[in-house]
Amino acid sequence: MEKFIKFLLLILFILTLTFNSLFAEDCKKPTMPNDKDWLSWIQEIKILALESGVSKKTIDFELNKVKPASKIIMRDRCQVESKITINEYLYYRLDKARIVAGKNIMKNYQKELDLIGRSFGIQPRFIVAILGLESYYGKNQGKISTIEAVTTLAFDRRRSDFYKKQLIAALKIIDDGLVSSENLIGSWGGAIGMPQMIPTTFLESGYDWDRDGNVDILNNYSDTFASIANYLTTIDKNPWSHKSTWGREVKPPDNINKIFNSFKQKNPKGCGAVKKRSVPKLLAEWQELGFRTIDGKDLPINNNLEARLIAPDGMGNRMFLVYPNYKNILYYNCSSYYAVAIGLLSDAIKF
Repeated sequence: MEKFIKFLLLILFILTLTFNSLFAEDCKKPTMPNDKDWLSWIQEIKILALESGVSKKTIDFELNKVKPASKIIMRDRCQVESKITINEYLYYRLDKARIVAGKNIMKNYQKELDLIGRSFGIQPRFIVAILGLESYYGKNQGKISTIEAVTTLAFDRRRSDFYKKQLIAALKIIDDGLVSSENLIGSWGGAIGMPQMIPTTFLESGYDWDRDGNVDILNNYSDTFASIANYLTTIDKNPWSHKSTWGREVKPPDNINKIFNSFKQKNPKGCGAVKKRSVPKLLAEWQELGFRTIDGKDLPINNNLEARLIAPDGMGNRMFLVYPNYKNILYYNCSSYYAVAIGLLSDAIKF
């Protein structure tokens, strides 16, 4: 009976997302270019790719045959705004099966994960948690041609500049022999491999851990683990700390309504979820203000660790104190729901 109820809730969840998508303001069937306009634009991209160092052979082979896909533009424009709560989000992403699978990955690859963790200075559970949310530990990597995806999105005006960079990077991946053309497949947004990295991130952070001369994030767990670790620990001005975790859920004080606005940043910079964090305070300061762990105990004693308060669903809902490592997770996906899910999944699968 419980499984049936969960199934019904899942169907309702999917239908809700679909309904919201269909009626989003920008969710309209796009007007696709005629052959003349498309070929003219492709010619401009060919010049850009050639100037970026991609061989003419690769450029012609990939771009002479590619066509824009309306379904990809629709997926991009019809992304659902956040209509669900963090509890609903976590319910479907921190399911028992995902946690068990994560623990198995931690166990089966313990030696490699320990070595990679020590090498990059990061706890292995965060590497595995990223892998769990991005592709269900490598099982769901996507089936869309990356060249088709990024070329289509580069043509579309919504995020053209960003996806032109991804297109050039994807062409370089093929040109350099890192991934063959037929194997360069992934999500509709151009993310590839087990860690679902966009092409520029793959080129910048892909890591050949087993030193076989090939960075394989499609099938090789060691290279995938190391690539995730390399990305999370090389973010400018925000080094990863292996001595602390991501954060924790907290119980706010009774006067939270009166003091909450005083914690807001002034003129914050960064992506949306980065801006929504509070000003930083030492854990001792949060303790003094009346914040406690979710089970009502004192906060950890660490006078040197700063934390920021987040309330993903606003006042009156779940709150978390997040540490500097949390910001690194946001660079992987700038969503407070996502980053909290990574943190909680990492907690659930650790030994």
